Amino acid sequence: MLDNKKNLIAVAIAGAFALPIAAQAQSTVEVYGKLYPEIVNGQLSGATAKGTVVNTLSAAATGAADSKLLSMDSPNSRLGFRGTEDLGGGMKAFYQLEMGLGVDTGANSSTSLLFSRDSFVGVSGGFGSVKLGTMDTVYKTLGDTMSFLGISSGNFISASNILSKPGFGTSSASSFHLRRGNSIIYESPEVAGFQGLFDYSLGEVTGSSSSTSVISGGVKYNAGPLYLAVAYENHKDLFGASKNVPTAIANNTATAITGGPTSTDTAVRFTAQYKVTEATRVEGNYATIQYDETGGTAGKFANYKHNVWSIAGEHKLNNAVTLVGSYGAAAAGTCTLVGTAACSTAGLDGKMLNLGVGYNFSKRTMLFALYSNMNNGASAVYNNFGSGSPATGQDISIFAAGISHNF
Repeated sequence: MLDNKKNLIAVAIAGAFALPIAAQAQSTVEVYGKLYPEIVNGQLSGATAKGTVVNTLSAAATGAADSKLLSMDSPNSRLGFRGTEDLGGGMKAFYQLEMGLGVDTGANSSTSLLFSRDSFVGVSGGFGSVKLGTMDTVYKTLGDTMSFLGISSGNFISASNILSKPGFGTSSASSFHLRRGNSIIYESPEVAGFQGLFDYSLGEVTGSSSSTSVISGGVKYNAGPLYLAVAYENHKDLFGASKNVPTAIANNTATAITGGPTSTDTAVRFTAQYKVTEATRVEGNYATIQYDETGGTAGKFANYKHNVWSIAGEHKLNNAVTLVGSYGAAAAGTCTLVGTAACSTAGLDGKMLNLGVGYNFSKRTMLFALYSNMNNGASAVYNNFGSGSPATGQDISIFAAGISHNF
């Protein structure tokens, strides 16, 4: 009865969005979603004093004043449609259309795009599966898999805020934890617990078959209480460093296909999760992230490399109460400039602590309370503050409480 109701709702909503109902009727259809609005009390404090000498890659210290903000946020609340069609011979077609849904404002996740989250169509069979669309990269999917009470996606307690980017700049070009458009993903069949995954995001730059492209791949093992994964991601000419460092040392990012500077940014991450008991899980992540640029003139950016890691644990006291915590850290790393100029990374380290408790009324509805502390080194700007960016060296403390509901 419930499935029939979902199908009827799906057809009704499909009509509202002008989706082809006839096509919907040919396959199983599901309407699903997750809503988790929260009241957030955030504080920025301890910025590095104005005039303090920072490292080569960071913005000058401004000595910004401490500040507070009370807000309601709706992280990655979402609404989606998905379904399958049996093609015979062990093959099936499948699809998903997913949009962000700002419960706090009614906006579509502050973007004009309708289906801005994972949206794709694909086929599967004995060969595995292939899907085309807009999707999380394999690197993002395989690592940091212990979702913090199921609400870490897009939230301030996501470990990706320190695991997947450097501690300088604000451009997302440097991030290894993103969804990519124009993507093709292949997932192999699972054999003895092992599965291989590969994806390629087309750059779609005229005159180049590779510029601004992203390649990601990995292998996972999932059997019994143990989960292991290794993942790799490569960014071609995204200039994750030059779009974040001071202008004086940034390379020209607009000439990669005409003989100018080029960039290759890479990340490798290892993940292990172990289910100690039915009530307790632990996880660890370790990654090396590197930004390389070639073809620049003397004094321009050449290389930055650093290591990051995290640990996390979850324990269910009973069927209602779940406790969870995580801690992550990023090293300051090392850097070089073109030529003989010195390059400093002093103060680019960061540390992040997250704690949370959830009370489940049912399998679908939960009350939660969260705390996070982002401790930035004197030159760092690691950021999990959704309503703005910290000043150089500024720390972030956040308390939140909210409700989560799945349907």
